Amino acid sequence: MNDQKISVTRRNILQATGAFGLAAACSFPQELFAQAAEPKVGGTLRIAVPGSATGSLDPHRTQGFVADIVRFTSLLDGLTEFLPDATVGLVLAESFTPNADATEWTVKLKQGVKTHDGKDFVADDVIFTVERILDKSNPTKGSSLIGFIDPKRIEKIDDHTLVFKLDKPYGLFRDVWANRYLRMVPRNFDPAKPVGTGPFKFVSFTVGQQSSFEANQKYFRGRPFVDKLVLINVEEEVASINALRGGQVDISFTIPYSQARIIKSDPALKILDNPSTMSIPIFMRTDIEPFNDPRVRKAMMLIPNREQMVKVALGGYGIVGNDMNGRTVAPCSASTTAQRTQDIAEAKRLLAEAGKANLTVDLITVRGTAGMVECAQILAEQAKAAGVTINVKIVDMAAFIANYPKWTFGVDFLSDLYMPVATRSLLPNAPFNTAHWNDAEFNALQAKAVASVSESDRCDAIAQMRNIEHERGGNLIWGFANILNGYRNNVHGLVPYSVDSPLYYLRSVWLS
Repeated sequence: MNDQKISVTRRNILQATGAFGLAAACSFPQELFAQAAEPKVGGTLRIAVPGSATGSLDPHRTQGFVADIVRFTSLLDGLTEFLPDATVGLVLAESFTPNADATEWTVKLKQGVKTHDGKDFVADDVIFTVERILDKSNPTKGSSLIGFIDPKRIEKIDDHTLVFKLDKPYGLFRDVWANRYLRMVPRNFDPAKPVGTGPFKFVSFTVGQQSSFEANQKYFRGRPFVDKLVLINVEEEVASINALRGGQVDISFTIPYSQARIIKSDPALKILDNPSTMSIPIFMRTDIEPFNDPRVRKAMMLIPNREQMVKVALGGYGIVGNDMNGRTVAPCSASTTAQRTQDIAEAKRLLAEAGKANLTVDLITVRGTAGMVECAQILAEQAKAAGVTINVKIVDMAAFIANYPKWTFGVDFLSDLYMPVATRSLLPNAPFNTAHWNDAEFNALQAKAVASVSESDRCDAIAQMRNIEHERGGNLIWGFANILNGYRNNVHGLVPYSVDSPLYYLRSVWLS
């Protein structure tokens, strides 16, 4: 790894929490660590989150570090949001009403919503946000999600009513706004001094170290329970766990699966097990050697013992994948495609046929979310039986992100419902299309699925899309990972999430 990376240690965390973290850690008598019956207001919530030497408070122009996402989801709201069970709930929007063919959507906003500086949140702010996300001179994470919108065709009816006029039908219009990269910002938004409508207000931000926030006392959905929120950037999992066990932080965003048993055995700590939609795909660039040959990709998909990868890389906290995105595609039915299993002989045959026997290739990974390094190491070991040499290269987060679309063979993670994942990572020019995959039949089916106002027609298209992924995609999707968060037992109000993280929804968390 790069020896110039930020090394966040337990000492760094102690220094970072000094402002008001240690006082909060010592202010509760031991007997209150038992589960309290009623939520309490007050206290400082301190969270260790994966980050890097860079960072942002901008929801749209961000590299997507976990630390960035926890920051901006605390500051900003969306028109809609994901609920714990992966359904979508209304937030800033009061209603969405389509015309007969879903080419026009009338959006009504909730009245009485105030920004942190006391201004009304109105239709002009929505238009400003959409224009900002779709600004071609400054690409954003969310642009591919709403690229079907022409900002010039948004009609403002009044301060709380807009009509989106679309070129084509879009049946998933309401749901798309739940994505975290589509959070709303007020006009003249300044990332250096961010103002939003969210449950927490900005206080300070030291890049690469920590950020602090205070409760929005006038939040339209009710003020958060905690008075202050401190997010501490941590790149090393060991430092995060030590800080959690030592009481310097209340929550650790990521718990390695190998540490889950230790955390469970500590009476002062708890584990939140989220049966997430997160996959940890091993991507293969389909536009360059050696993976531009579908036989080589198929061979790589036949190498892993998937059950062993889930057991070892995920500590058993997850399920086997079948080289198609979507842990669940509800309300659509489960796939009937046969599960792909290890077949070393066929992998060797395909590699020989492609002229790639005794293939040697570098596999790039990063200590991002738990399992990203372990799955690479296990695949490298299993690949030896097929005559494939995989050199696992662990790089630091900044280097990984800087070269994100350029790696030939790497490990990534994706967490979302099927259609947003398809839109952001499986279409040509999509920001997370690390495999550089471009399949005309798949692209046509995706367009059909998003346009459909018929659930059954959409589900039929999705089933075909997933089969294409399985047969000729660019991602080895060996499993879906549960996400483990660790927290101290004086933390209450955390509930498991399937799509987003519970740490993107902190207004209901409280301390005893």
